[in-house]
Amino acid sequence: MTQARWQGALRDILSVLVYGCILLVKTYCVKYSLVGNYPLHRSFLLGTLGAVIVITALLLLLRPRARYYAFLGINLLITIILVADVVYGRYFRDVTSVALLKQARLAGEVQESVFALIEPRDLAYFIDLLVLVPLLCFQRDKRQPQSGLKWPLRLVLTVICLLVGANLTQASIDSLQQRQPGLIRAFWDKQVVAHNIGTLNFHAIDAWRYLKKQMASTKLSQEEQAAVAQWFAEHNAEGNKQYHNLMQGKNLIMVQLEAFQGFVLNFKINGQEVTPNLNRLAKKSLTFNNIYAQTAGGGTSDAEFLANVSLYPAREGAAFYEFYTNTFQSLPMAAKEQGYETVVMHANRPGFWNRTHMYTALGFDAYYSDLDFDIDEVFGLGLTDHSFYRQAVQKMQQMQQPFYAFLVSLSSHFPFVDANVSLSDRLDVGAWQGTFIGNYLQNIHFADEAVGVLIDELQAAGLWDNSVVVIYGDHTAIPHGRSQELAKLLYGKEGLDELQWQEEQKVVMMLHLPGDRLRGVNDRTAGQIDIFPTLANLLGFKSKYAAGRDLLNTDNGFVCFRNGTWINDDVIYFRSQRKLLDLKTGTELAAEDFAAEIERAEIELKVSDQLLEYDLIRQWQTEADG
Repeated sequence: MTQARWQGALRDILSVLVYGCILLVKTYCVKYSLVGNYPLHRSFLLGTLGAVIVITALLLLLRPRARYYAFLGINLLITIILVADVVYGRYFRDVTSVALLKQARLAGEVQESVFALIEPRDLAYFIDLLVLVPLLCFQRDKRQPQSGLKWPLRLVLTVICLLVGANLTQASIDSLQQRQPGLIRAFWDKQVVAHNIGTLNFHAIDAWRYLKKQMASTKLSQEEQAAVAQWFAEHNAEGNKQYHNLMQGKNLIMVQLEAFQGFVLNFKINGQEVTPNLNRLAKKSLTFNNIYAQTAGGGTSDAEFLANVSLYPAREGAAFYEFYTNTFQSLPMAAKEQGYETVVMHANRPGFWNRTHMYTALGFDAYYSDLDFDIDEVFGLGLTDHSFYRQAVQKMQQMQQPFYAFLVSLSSHFPFVDANVSLSDRLDVGAWQGTFIGNYLQNIHFADEAVGVLIDELQAAGLWDNSVVVIYGDHTAIPHGRSQELAKLLYGKEGLDELQWQEEQKVVMMLHLPGDRLRGVNDRTAGQIDIFPTLANLLGFKSKYAAGRDLLNTDNGFVCFRNGTWINDDVIYFRSQRKLLDLKTGTELAAEDFAAEIERAEIELKVSDQLLEYDLIRQWQTEADG
């Protein structure tokens, strides 16, 4: 190899190393800008290094000048994305996505002040370009430098680097999957994904998800649209309903309790009530004791979606992330049509579950996140429910009545313990002390204590007697892997059969009306999807596109889950097994005898999916305005 060839080879390798180092430095700077000196996890290091190796390896295939041009373009694109992350994160403490950038909604509701969010130091990300671009002009008239590495060798090196980079990236993703199963699929916390597998990998996955969704999207035929519209029209047809407008003009306060399974209500351990405050409230309320959690890949956010929109969760991922650009006809929108002020409060990071943007899409006038609360008491993931409720009521007092306030609690979130706060003195769980179940019961007792604070605060503020108060659990807390412990706690045996396990998928739900009206027990089998239409009838709201039912005007119970399994008051149908069982005896029944119910579940899921996935409400509204 001649000296010129050696120099060319050295130039090839050094140029790629320099390009890679520039991208690495920028990526790490963005990380520190967003989360400060928070320790880097090994998966972030592996993922970022892997992504940079993949990008720069491809540059090896190009001749020196083409490589330079390509790097300038890639560098500029990545820099713009990284700066967008920094600016967006400065306000929302989250990272951007393709859909956000496409919509030019970089700063959400503060987009008019987007330039105010940019700081002079952000321009530092472009410093290298200020050097590289003029250098390109200086080199333009010079002779094209020859590549020192021959094409076959460059190809081999590129393949090797791609394999190394891909393996590092996959190791990073696998590490996150092990620590937080399902996160990559559901994307419930974009910031956590980016900070664990690297910003570049996050944006690559986000872009792929977006492109896959766009390529898969087709327009629904007019006939299919008409069928969907007809189903909702018939399903939500107005008629003579009991209790219609009974609570018209009253405030609506809806509280979503984290991980409150149905069995905790009226449950005692060592003679002590686990939920004394909810037990007392239940005696003055209409309690629904057969409400099932219907959440899917969106977890807590699915419960919010079910209760406020009355559609089924997304088939894949989370509706809060996949469909936040849709047009909806939601509970807060229905309330606003009747002159209500609407607000949602959750003392967590605003970007979690993409709440900032979804709450806007759902029509809430305001969203109070942890940025709007004094974090004076901490348990688990953040502000205690006790302090959250006290401050929430203070905010309600400043609102114009009637109002709809949606409160999402936090204290009873997994793992149910806080190293700095002991709950053992609040509830004696005996032999369960220190176990998963024991921790859960003590945590629920702690959260129930906060519910008592909420009731006291509402009464002291004069809001209790003028408000409809709804309390429900978002999802179950005991995973199937802990079913033996649950069986021992509830049944005193070693395991649960499939009917008993399904029985424990219920969540707490009760409805309190001023003057303790309608108190009692509703035994109908139902789900969170039924909350909106039930409230709409009571308060005089419209629920034109609700897939749920008004539970005060139905004689037959029915609840369907995302996987197609359904339950009525008498039987359960396991869709994956095509098996139907009698709820009381466990006897297997002939599925053909319940063909109508099976078809009903399939149709409900289908029309809900079509309305959501094709954004039909927006399309119909556009055509109507057209």
